[in-house]
Amino acid sequence: MRKALETKNIIIEKAAPIFNKYGYAGTSISRLAQAIQMTKGAIYGNFKDKDEIALSAFDYNFSLFRKQIENAVRSKDNACDKLIAMANQYLDGFSELSVNGGCPILNASVDSDNVHDALKERVCQAVDAWMQAVVKMIYRGIKEKQIHPNTRPEQFASVFVSLIEGGIMLAKATGSTIHLSRNIDHIIHLVNAELRT
Repeated sequence: MRKALETKNIIIEKAAPIFNKYGYAGTSISRLAQAIQMTKGAIYGNFKDKDEIALSAFDYNFSLFRKQIENAVRSKDNACDKLIAMANQYLDGFSELSVNGGCPILNASVDSDNVHDALKERVCQAVDAWMQAVVKMIYRGIKEKQIHPNTRPEQFASVFVSLIEGGIMLAKATGSTIHLSRNIDHIIHLVNAELRT
């Protein structure tokens, strides 16, 4: 049982960047088998179908994304500093993100729209988890008198996530991080000018 779980985890780890880079439609079981260096039978011996692999790969990619953010904010005590560290992580980690195909949320969102309901639902859950993390950070900052009490956490979270995802999309489309950098600068300005007490 343990060996089967290890094999399944290896497949997920190796499949994750492939799905992130080529998308659901662009990732065939043949492509996975070649990249993972396993037979199709070995892959299907661990997963019932391509959908199960795709969903597991997305979950894995999102977990890596969350760990990077958690590491970036861990050393900060102030809620505003945590928000800034979170925003900066997207710019600081953009090169690594690009090598692995880009932002898993953005990629899977575009890839799943109108064609893969289960993946789209998983993306919605990931976006919601991300926005709730921002909202929670803001409420904690309000409680600790680090953020103005009239701040609207849900509205700020929407703007925060939109600016980052929009910046990532433009960076990916243009091959330049200038738009992402400008959006991060705008987030930092908002945090310092409107949220910070």
